[in-house]
Amino acid sequence: MEYLNKLIFIRAISKKDRHQFTIEWSDGRIADYRLSDVQRLCPCAGCCEKKIDKSIDEVEAVQISSVGGYALQIIFTQGCSKGIYPFSLLRQMQ
Repeated sequence: MEYLNKLIFIRAISKKDRHQFTIEWSDGRIADYRLSDVQRLCPCAGCCEKKIDKSIDEVEAVQISSVGGYALQIIFTQGCSKGIYPFSLLRQMQ
């Protein structure tokens, strides 16, 4: 189980289509995430410090994996894949 503030955790992550995934949170909320929207919020040092082209709309995910029980790392088909997306950031997107 993945925890968010030790109260809300991710129950399941599933692929919705080529460009979206779904998170089922422990409180019953089901949220869809467009991969390009998540990638635009890349928190890695390179994306935060440089002006990166974030206009990619048709990005897909090769892999989505849990990092330390508090975040996800997404390997995208193009663009930056170095960011680690905290559950709190993902939750705020919805």
